[in-house]
Amino acid sequence: MKKKGPVTKLKEEIKEKDELIQELNDKYLRALAELENSRKLMRKEMQNHRLLTKTEFCNQVIPVLDSFNRALSGAELNENFEKFYKGVEIIHRQLKDALKSLGLVEFSGLGEVFDPSRHEAVGTVVADGIQSEDIVVEEISKGYLVNDRVVKPAKVLVSKQKEGGQENGEDNRD
Repeated sequence: MKKKGPVTKLKEEIKEKDELIQELNDKYLRALAELENSRKLMRKEMQNHRLLTKTEFCNQVIPVLDSFNRALSGAELNENFEKFYKGVEIIHRQLKDALKSLGLVEFSGLGEVFDPSRHEAVGTVVADGIQSEDIVVEEISKGYLVNDRVVKPAKVLVSKQKEGGQENGEDNRD
């Protein structure tokens, strides 16, 4: 066996390092390609999920739309307002049930302390018999939640203390 000189040893080390660099570079490029493929797959799955969600929503609401179409067609033929009103009431209930099945929950803030994360104040009212400010005294429209997340805050009027120049019960809607 022949003794290796320092230059030969260095050349062998460089060759080993070059092979290691090439191996690590290949691993890096494979990992990068896998990451890009994962991103593409995730985007495609998100698009499919959105489409499925939209389809599910539409499948719940289409029967309500059909009911409205029938009610409107029937209203043209029949001038009986009572029947039309009853029909619209049924459709309203049908729509609420469909939205409830999708997780929509209606809430009210009446009598509660004003919470800006759940309520949208559209005005203030000086209210007799209410001891503190910032109490919801009137509801203009209900609020809605999906999975405990506010999707539409309740529009409300909020109590305020009586000021020197105002009459009792004066309404300051914005």
